[in-house]
Amino acid sequence: MDIHHRYRRQPAKTASHLGEEEADGDASSERWLISYADLITTLMVFFLALYVLQLAKTREVEMKALAARVSHDNVGNTNRVVTVAAEREAARKSLLTQLETLKDNKQITVRSENQGVEIGIDARILFNPGDARLLPQSLDVLGDIAMALRKQPDSHVLVEGHTDSIPISNARYASNWELSSARAGAVVRLFVDKGISSRRLAAVGRADNYPLVIGNDAAARAMNRRVTILVQY
Repeated sequence: MDIHHRYRRQPAKTASHLGEEEADGDASSERWLISYADLITTLMVFFLALYVLQLAKTREVEMKALAARVSHDNVGNTNRVVTVAAEREAARKSLLTQLETLKDNKQITVRSENQGVEIGIDARILFNPGDARLLPQSLDVLGDIAMALRKQPDSHVLVEGHTDSIPISNARYASNWELSSARAGAVVRLFVDKGISSRRLAAVGRADNYPLVIGNDAAARAMNRRVTILVQY
Protein backbone atom coordinates (compact mmCIF):
# COMPACT_ATOMS: atom_id res chain seq x y z
CA MET A 1 0.00 0.00 0.00
CA ASP A 2 2.77 2.37 0.87
CA ILE A 3 4.55 1.75 -2.39
CA HIS A 4 1.44 2.39 -4.41
CA HIS A 5 0.84 5.44 -2.34
CA ARG A 6 4.29 6.85 -3.11
CA TYR A 7 3.78 6.30 -6.83
CA ARG A 8 0.54 8.05 -6.71
CA ARG A 9 2.14 11.04 -4.99
CA GLN A 10 4.60 11.54 -7.84
CA PRO A 11 2.61 13.28 -10.49
CA ALA A 12 3.21 12.20 -14.05
CA LYS A 13 4.69 14.73 -16.51
CA THR A 14 2.01 16.16 -18.62
CA ALA A 15 2.22 17.24 -22.24
CA SER A 16 2.33 20.82 -21.04
CA HIS A 17 5.42 20.15 -18.96
CA LEU A 18 7.18 18.43 -21.89
CA GLY A 19 6.43 21.38 -24.14
CA GLU A 20 8.00 23.83 -21.69
CA GLU A 21 11.22 21.80 -21.46
CA GLU A 22 11.51 21.57 -25.24
CA ALA A 23 10.92 25.31 -25.52
CA ASP A 24 13.70 25.96 -23.00
CA GLY A 25 16.02 23.73 -25.03
CA ASP A 26 15.21 25.48 -28.26
CA ALA A 27 15.78 28.88 -26.66
CA SER A 28 19.19 27.75 -25.39
CA SER A 29 20.11 26.47 -28.84
CA GLU A 30 19.08 29.77 -30.44
CA ARG A 31 21.10 31.78 -27.94
CA TRP A 32 24.13 29.63 -28.63
CA LEU A 33 23.75 30.05 -32.41
CA ILE A 34 23.37 33.81 -32.04
CA SER A 35 26.52 34.01 -29.92
CA TYR A 36 28.41 31.90 -32.45
CA ALA A 37 27.23 34.08 -35.34
CA ASP A 38 28.26 37.21 -33.45
CA LEU A 39 31.71 35.71 -32.92
CA ILE A 40 32.08 34.80 -36.60
CA THR A 41 30.91 38.28 -37.64
CA THR A 42 33.42 39.92 -35.28
CA LEU A 43 36.24 37.77 -36.65
CA MET A 44 35.24 38.60 -40.22
CA VAL A 45 35.19 42.33 -39.46
CA PHE A 46 38.58 42.00 -37.77
CA PHE A 47 40.20 40.18 -40.67
CA LEU A 48 38.55 42.56 -43.16
CA ALA A 49 40.04 45.49 -41.28
CA LEU A 50 43.46 43.82 -41.41
CA TYR A 51 43.03 43.26 -45.16
CA VAL A 52 42.09 46.89 -45.77
CA LEU A 53 45.09 48.08 -43.77
CA GLN A 54 47.35 45.80 -45.78
CA LEU A 55 45.89 47.12 -49.03
CA ALA A 56 46.49 50.67 -47.87
CA LYS A 57 50.12 49.89 -47.03
CA THR A 58 50.63 48.13 -50.37
CA ARG A 59 49.10 51.05 -52.26
CA GLU A 60 51.30 53.50 -50.39
CA VAL A 61 54.40 51.49 -51.31
CA GLU A 62 53.28 51.32 -54.95
CA MET A 63 52.61 55.07 -55.08
CA LYS A 64 56.04 55.82 -53.63
CA ALA A 65 57.66 53.50 -56.17
CA LEU A 66 55.70 55.14 -59.00
CA ALA A 67 56.65 58.61 -57.82
CA ALA A 68 60.30 57.60 -57.65
CA ARG A 69 60.15 56.09 -61.15
CA VAL A 70 58.44 59.16 -62.61
CA SER A 71 61.00 61.42 -60.97
CA HIS A 72 63.81 59.30 -62.37
CA ASP A 73 62.25 59.31 -65.85
CA ASN A 74 61.78 63.08 -65.75
CA VAL A 75 65.43 63.55 -64.84
CA GLY A 76 66.40 61.18 -67.66
CA ASN A 77 64.16 62.99 -70.16
CA THR A 78 65.55 66.36 -69.11
CA ASN A 79 69.08 65.08 -69.54
CA ARG A 80 68.25 63.69 -72.97
CA VAL A 81 66.64 66.97 -74.06
CA VAL A 82 69.68 68.92 -72.90
CA THR A 83 72.01 66.49 -74.66
CA VAL A 84 70.07 66.60 -77.94
CA ALA A 85 69.91 70.40 -77.83
CA ALA A 86 73.66 70.57 -77.26
CA GLU A 87 74.32 68.17 -80.14
CA ARG A 88 72.09 70.19 -82.48
CA GLU A 89 73.78 73.42 -81.54
CA ALA A 90 77.22 71.88 -82.12
CA ALA A 91 76.09 70.57 -85.54
CA ARG A 92 74.67 73.97 -86.48
CA LYS A 93 77.89 75.76 -85.56
CA SER A 94 79.94 73.19 -87.46
CA LEU A 95 77.86 73.74 -90.61
CA LEU A 96 78.18 77.51 -90.32
CA THR A 97 81.96 77.14 -90.04
CA GLN A 98 82.12 74.93 -93.15
CA LEU A 99 80.07 77.44 -95.14
CA GLU A 100 82.22 80.43 -94.20
CA THR A 101 84.36 80.25 -97.34
CA LEU A 102 81.36 80.25 -99.67
CA LYS A 103 79.81 83.04 -97.66
CA ASP A 104 82.96 85.15 -97.79
CA ASN A 105 83.16 84.72 -101.56
CA LYS A 106 79.61 86.11 -101.86
CA GLN A 107 78.42 82.90 -103.47
CA ILE A 108 75.79 82.22 -100.82
CA THR A 109 74.03 83.92 -97.95
CA VAL A 110 73.67 82.22 -94.60
CA ARG A 111 71.09 82.91 -91.95
CA SER A 112 70.85 81.18 -88.60
CA GLU A 113 67.37 79.92 -87.72
CA ASN A 114 65.87 78.65 -84.47
CA GLN A 115 65.90 75.08 -85.75
CA GLY A 116 68.83 75.21 -88.13
CA VAL A 117 70.44 77.15 -90.96
CA GLU A 118 69.07 78.75 -94.12
CA ILE A 119 71.38 78.90 -97.14
CA GLY A 120 70.43 81.26 -99.98
CA ILE A 121 71.83 81.02 -103.52
CA ASP A 122 71.25 83.57 -106.27
CA ALA A 123 69.47 81.85 -109.15
CA ARG A 124 71.85 83.51 -111.62
CA ILE A 125 74.65 81.31 -110.27
CA LEU A 126 72.60 78.18 -110.86
CA PHE A 127 70.35 78.62 -113.90
CA ASN A 128 69.81 80.53 -117.11
CA PRO A 129 66.69 82.75 -117.12
CA GLY A 130 63.51 80.73 -117.47
CA ASP A 131 65.38 77.40 -117.23
CA ALA A 132 65.90 74.75 -114.53
CA ARG A 133 69.01 73.02 -115.88
CA LEU A 134 72.01 73.57 -113.64
CA LEU A 135 74.85 75.65 -115.09
CA PRO A 136 78.39 74.22 -115.01
CA GLN A 137 79.56 76.92 -112.58
CA SER A 138 76.85 75.89 -110.13
CA LEU A 139 78.42 72.50 -109.56
CA ASP A 140 81.30 73.81 -107.46
CA VAL A 141 79.04 75.77 -105.12
CA LEU A 142 76.48 73.00 -104.76
CA GLY A 143 79.26 70.42 -104.43
CA ASP A 144 80.77 72.29 -101.47
CA ILE A 145 77.35 72.60 -99.84
CA ALA A 146 76.71 68.88 -100.40
CA MET A 147 80.05 68.04 -98.79
CA ALA A 148 79.09 70.03 -95.70
CA LEU A 149 75.63 68.43 -95.57
CA ARG A 150 77.09 64.92 -95.73
CA LYS A 151 78.76 65.67 -92.40
CA GLN A 152 75.33 66.45 -90.90
CA PRO A 153 73.62 63.02 -91.17
CA ASP A 154 70.97 63.84 -88.55
CA SER A 155 69.70 66.93 -90.35
CA HIS A 156 66.81 67.28 -92.78
CA VAL A 157 67.18 69.39 -95.91
CA LEU A 158 64.36 71.28 -97.60
CA VAL A 159 65.21 72.86 -100.97
CA GLU A 160 62.89 75.68 -102.09
CA GLY A 161 62.76 77.26 -105.52
CA HIS A 162 61.72 80.95 -105.75
CA THR A 163 60.97 83.12 -108.77
CA ASP A 164 60.13 86.76 -109.32
CA SER A 165 56.60 88.01 -109.95
CA ILE A 166 56.88 88.20 -113.74
CA PRO A 167 54.67 85.46 -115.25
CA ILE A 168 56.52 82.88 -117.32
CA SER A 169 55.19 80.74 -120.11
CA ASN A 170 57.42 78.82 -122.46
CA ALA A 171 57.58 75.44 -124.09
CA ARG A 172 59.13 73.82 -121.00
CA TYR A 173 57.37 75.54 -118.06
CA ALA A 174 53.81 76.81 -118.08
CA SER A 175 54.11 78.95 -114.94
CA ASN A 176 56.44 80.06 -112.18
CA TRP A 177 55.12 77.15 -110.08
CA GLU A 178 56.53 74.61 -112.52
CA LEU A 179 59.77 76.56 -112.95
CA SER A 180 60.43 76.94 -109.21
CA SER A 181 59.56 73.29 -108.55
CA ALA A 182 61.85 72.10 -111.34
CA ARG A 183 64.74 74.19 -110.01
CA ALA A 184 64.33 72.81 -106.49
CA GLY A 185 64.17 69.30 -107.89
CA ALA A 186 67.36 69.83 -109.91
CA VAL A 187 69.27 70.81 -106.77
CA VAL A 188 67.91 67.81 -104.86
CA ARG A 189 68.94 65.44 -107.65
CA LEU A 190 72.47 66.80 -107.55
CA PHE A 191 72.62 66.34 -103.76
CA VAL A 192 71.54 62.72 -104.18
CA ASP A 193 74.26 62.24 -106.80
CA LYS A 194 76.73 63.67 -104.28
CA GLY A 195 75.89 61.01 -101.74
CA ILE A 196 73.20 62.62 -99.58
CA SER A 197 70.42 60.20 -98.62
CA SER A 198 67.17 60.94 -100.41
CA ARG A 199 65.36 60.30 -97.10
CA ARG A 200 66.82 63.54 -95.79
CA LEU A 201 65.78 65.63 -98.78
CA ALA A 202 62.62 67.37 -99.92
CA ALA A 203 61.95 69.85 -102.73
CA VAL A 204 59.17 72.40 -103.11
CA GLY A 205 58.39 75.22 -105.55
CA ARG A 206 57.35 78.53 -103.98
CA ALA A 207 56.96 80.58 -107.18
CA ASP A 208 56.82 84.29 -106.19
CA ASN A 209 54.88 83.79 -102.93
CA TYR A 210 57.84 84.37 -100.59
CA PRO A 211 59.76 87.38 -101.96
CA LEU A 212 63.00 88.28 -100.25
CA VAL A 213 62.40 91.97 -100.90
CA ILE A 214 59.30 93.92 -101.86
CA GLY A 215 59.49 95.67 -105.22
CA ASN A 216 59.10 95.16 -108.92
CA ASP A 217 62.25 96.82 -110.19
CA ALA A 218 65.05 94.81 -111.82
CA ALA A 219 67.20 94.67 -108.65
CA ALA A 220 64.32 93.42 -106.50
CA ARG A 221 63.32 90.79 -109.03
CA ALA A 222 66.91 89.54 -109.26
CA MET A 223 67.14 89.14 -105.47
CA ASN A 224 63.84 87.26 -105.35
CA ARG A 225 64.98 84.73 -107.96
CA ARG A 226 66.83 82.31 -105.71
CA VAL A 227 67.09 78.84 -104.23
CA THR A 228 67.03 78.42 -100.46
CA ILE A 229 68.30 75.35 -98.64
CA LEU A 230 66.84 74.92 -95.16
CA VAL A 231 68.91 72.64 -92.95
CA GLN A 232 66.85 71.59 -89.95
CA TYR A 233 67.80 69.55 -86.87
